[in-house]
Amino acid sequence: MPIKPIDLQTNIAQMHEVAKGEQARTEGVVEQQHVLEKESNEKSRLVQSKVDENKKAERTIIKREEGKRERLLREKERQKREKEEKEGKGEAVTDNTVGRIIDVKK
Repeated sequence: MPIKPIDLQTNIAQMHEVAKGEQARTEGVVEQQHVLEKESNEKSRLVQSKVDENKKAERTIIKREEGKRERLLREKERQKREKEEKEGKGEAVTDNTVGRIIDVKK
């Protein structure tokens, strides 16, 4: 099919429209890449902040658990001392052969 001069005139007039469409398409791709990059940066920042929050929460939980363990250990030690004191007072042995006066040598 041969190209006639009228076809060329019609195509040249539409070249501007085609160029505008192509430019809009390429700018759209670039703009889309920028938007995706921004979203990616935002998500990575959010993930990092969530990781930091999780670490803080984990430290708080660990501190609470350590505090509970320490309190339990102190309570057990206190009970153990009280028990020893009760047993110690009840089993006080007195020996009449031992004197009450102690000589201190210098």
